Amino acid sequence: MEEPVRPDLTTRPDEDAERLRSALAEEIRRTDILIRVGEAIGSGRDVAAVVQTVVDGGVELTGADYGAFFYTVVNPGGEGLMLYSLSGAPKAAFERFPMPRNTQIFAPTFRGEGVVRSDDITRDARYGHNAPYRGMPEGHLPVRSFLSVPVKSRSGQALGGLLFGHPDAGRFVEAHERLLIGLAGQAAAALEAVKAHEAALAAAEARRATEATLGEDLSFALDAGRMGFWKLDVETLTYEASDLCKANYGRRPDEAFGYQDLIAAVHPSDRDRMRAAIETAVRDGSPYEIEYRVVYPSGEERWVHSRGRTDRLQENDEARRMAGISLDITERRRADERQKLLLNELNHRVKNTLAAVQSIAFQTLRTTSSPRRFREAFEARLLALSQTHNLLTRENWESAGLQDVLLAELEAFDGGERIRMDGPDVHLSPKAAVAFGMAFHELATNAVKYGALSSPSGRITVDWGADDDDLWLNWREEGGPPVEVPTRRGFGSRLLQRGLSAELGGRVELDYAPPGLTCAMRLPLAALDREG
Repeated sequence: MEEPVRPDLTTRPDEDAERLRSALAEEIRRTDILIRVGEAIGSGRDVAAVVQTVVDGGVELTGADYGAFFYTVVNPGGEGLMLYSLSGAPKAAFERFPMPRNTQIFAPTFRGEGVVRSDDITRDARYGHNAPYRGMPEGHLPVRSFLSVPVKSRSGQALGGLLFGHPDAGRFVEAHERLLIGLAGQAAAALEAVKAHEAALAAAEARRATEATLGEDLSFALDAGRMGFWKLDVETLTYEASDLCKANYGRRPDEAFGYQDLIAAVHPSDRDRMRAAIETAVRDGSPYEIEYRVVYPSGEERWVHSRGRTDRLQENDEARRMAGISLDITERRRADERQKLLLNELNHRVKNTLAAVQSIAFQTLRTTSSPRRFREAFEARLLALSQTHNLLTRENWESAGLQDVLLAELEAFDGGERIRMDGPDVHLSPKAAVAFGMAFHELATNAVKYGALSSPSGRITVDWGADDDDLWLNWREEGGPPVEVPTRRGFGSRLLQRGLSAELGGRVELDYAPPGLTCAMRLPLAALDREG
C-alpha cells in the first residue's frame, strides 16, 4: 500500500502559492501559444507561412534561442535536406555552411525514427564524427542544448524535421519533447492539407486551361482521325454537320446539309434501319451506333460508321439533343470482304490439302510392305506436295509455271545435265499445279529406283507444247536398265490417272518399252487454267 503524500514542511505556504501561480502562468502561456499556432495553421493557405508559424511557436514553447525546419528533398545524389524556415536568426547565418546530413545526430530525426534531445550536444557520444568539421563549424551559431523532432505524414513518410537549439546546457526537458511531438503532428497535417489545396488549385487551373483550348484541340483531333462531328436537336430536327461530316456524305463544306438531306443520302435499303436506331437512342437513352451505306450525288456508294448519344437536362427528362461522330469506313469494309474471301479460300484449300494427304497416306499404305518404307514414301510425297504449295504461296495462290513445278520436283533428284526440259511458258491453276507436282514426283521417284536415274548414263527429256485446245507433255527416259512391264499397277500410275485424267480431264499413256519409260500426257488447256 502506497504511503500518503506528506506535505513539504521545509517550504513556507507563501512559497508554495508562488510556485503554483508560476506553474499556472506557464501553462496558460503554453496554451495560448498552442491555440495561436493552431489557429494560424488552420487558417493558413501558404506552406511557407504555416511552417514559419510552427517554428516560431516551437521557439516560444521551449525557450530555445534558435529554431528551424529542414525538409527532405531528393536530389541526383540521393536524399538531402533543405532549410525551409528559421526562427531566432537570419538565414544568412547558415548560408556559408552545408545543409545537415544523415549523421548520427540528425539521422533519427530525418528518417522519422524518433526524437533526439541532448543537454550538451558538444559532449554527446554521437557528436563530432563526420568530416570535414568534426563538430560545429567555426562561426556557427553557438548550440549546446539540442532538441529535434521528426515531422511525418499520416502514412509514416518522413517530411523533414524541427530542430531547436540554445547556447546554454540543460535547457530542454521531457515536457518540451511532448509539446513538440504534438506540434510536429499538427505541422505535418497542415503541410499535407496545404499541399493538397495547392494541388487542387493547380488542377483546377490546368482544367480551365484545357477547357479553353478543348474546342480547337477536339476539332484538330477529329480532323486528324478523319472523323466528322454532328449534332441533332431532337425536337426541331435541326441537324448541324462539320465540313468533314458533310464530306462523308459526298457534300461540299458550302452545301446545306440538314436532317432530311442526311436521310436522303442514306442508301434506300438502310434508311429504315438508321431511323430505328435513332428512335431507340432517343427513347431509351441507349448509345447510337450503326454502319450503313450512303449514296453520293455522283451515284458512288460508300460506307459510313455513325455513333453518338443523347443528352438530357435531368435523369428522367426526355432527350433534348444528340451528338456524335461519323467516319468513312469504306476501305475497312472492303478489307473485311477481302479477308472473308481469303478465309473461305483458305478453308477450301485446307480441305483439298487434307483430302490429298489422306489419299496419299491411304494409297502409300496399300503399296508398301513395311512401316519404314511407308514412312519414307509418305514423307517424300508430302515433301513433293509441300514444294508445290511453296510455289503457289509465292504467287499468292493464283497460279504456278509448269516449268517451275517441274524444277521444284526434280531438283531433289538430279537437276543437272541428266534432265533436259523444253517448252513454252504455261501457267497452271493451283489445282492443276498440285496434280502435275505429284505426277512429276512419282515419275522421278520411279526413275531413281528403276529407270534412267538409277544408272549413271541415264537421261530424261521432258518437252511440252500446245496445239488446238490441248497441252501435250512427253516424259522420255533413256540410258537406264532395260524396262520391264510391272506385274501390278502401283500407286504412281494410279495417281497419274486420277490426278491428271479424272480431275483435269486429260489422258495419260505409259509405255514400258525396254529402252526406257515414256509417259505421254494430253490435257485440255481450259482445265489447267480453271480453279476447282
